Amino acid sequence: MVGTAGLGPASRSTGQRRQTRDLVLDAALRLFTEHGYLGVRVEDIAKEAGVSRATFYKHFTEREQVLAELFERLLGVEAGPEPLLESPGSGSTEQQVTAVVEDAVRRMLGQEQLARFVYSLPVRHSALLRPGAHSVPPVFGRVSALLGRGVESGEVRHDVPLPLLTRQVLDALETGMRDWAEEHVQDPLEHVRVMLGLTFRGVTRR
Repeated sequence: MVGTAGLGPASRSTGQRRQTRDLVLDAALRLFTEHGYLGVRVEDIAKEAGVSRATFYKHFTEREQVLAELFERLLGVEAGPEPLLESPGSGSTEQQVTAVVEDAVRRMLGQEQLARFVYSLPVRHSALLRPGAHSVPPVFGRVSALLGRGVESGEVRHDVPLPLLTRQVLDALETGMRDWAEEHVQDPLEHVRVMLGLTFRGVTRR
């Protein structure tokens, strides 16, 4: 096992800080899952994590910040604006967007307890992004980039602002995952595919 003896004070301090934050996040998730978000206090989280209340506040200003970091843990974040995808994938814009969203769903299912908790919350997942954090889940940026290319190629309608088009797709993702978290459906991947199909092709026969 690699020790910390060869690390400088700053590296050890950063590692210890990250370890403490992870302990608090893990404890919060356990308590939120068992008692619900509103049923858990800061004192409860600190006790479950084995740290003092003062230590909690050295890392988090409030419960809402813990919630935001759990969301970021679920979907991941990337600093700064999302770069455009280097090269177009094969297939239509719908097929490419669906592939990106499916990949995000598979990753989330690897953290099933966290995914069920986040998508059981009575708030939109976009509301969990920390204000001013300048970081976004990768799936958000990739969907926007693909839709932007679709607009440029004429495949996607250009009379609707790109942020609104992106939100429609992300709403389909959120609805599909929320239906799964609330146990209305068993297969979230297939359900999200259905929701995306409705987003791209509507509900009327053509």
